[in-house]
Amino acid sequence: MKRRPAAWLPAIMALLAGIVPAVAAGGGGARPEIPVAATTIYPGEVIRPGMLRMRPVPRRYYERGGFVKDPRRIMGKMAGRTLVRGRPIPPNALREPYAVRSGKAVRVIYRSGALSISALGTALDSVSAGEMVAVRNVDTGRIVYGIARKDGTVVVNAR
Repeated sequence: MKRRPAAWLPAIMALLAGIVPAVAAGGGGARPEIPVAATTIYPGEVIRPGMLRMRPVPRRYYERGGFVKDPRRIMGKMAGRTLVRGRPIPPNALREPYAVRSGKAVRVIYRSGALSISALGTALDSVSAGEMVAVRNVDTGRIVYGIARKDGTVVVNAR
């Protein structure tokens, strides 16, 4: 009677085939390091230096990618979703910090040629610099649309 190998045996053999040559060849040098979250980082938090640490990973994993390899590309960005402690950080989990926050007062600047009018408004969305945002004028109650700037102002151009 012929015995069939267990269903998990091919997976173990494939794993060993990938590991054993690397061990026999001395591991191929130092393992590359990637930035990971030192603690859990929640959506909306701006990433600061103490929030990351470097973690060594296998070279094959590093070359495959799908995560940020340079910590300088993470600093100052905002978490768009929860970043779990010790896990690699995918680029799509990061965004530019909000320049304008929903419900906060903003300065609205209307420009038309040499004419410039400034008013106070309330942002209806949270957006990063360069993104379109709806703002309610506090004096008239009218909603206008403009582009958020890094300094937190919203510029509305004439049509």
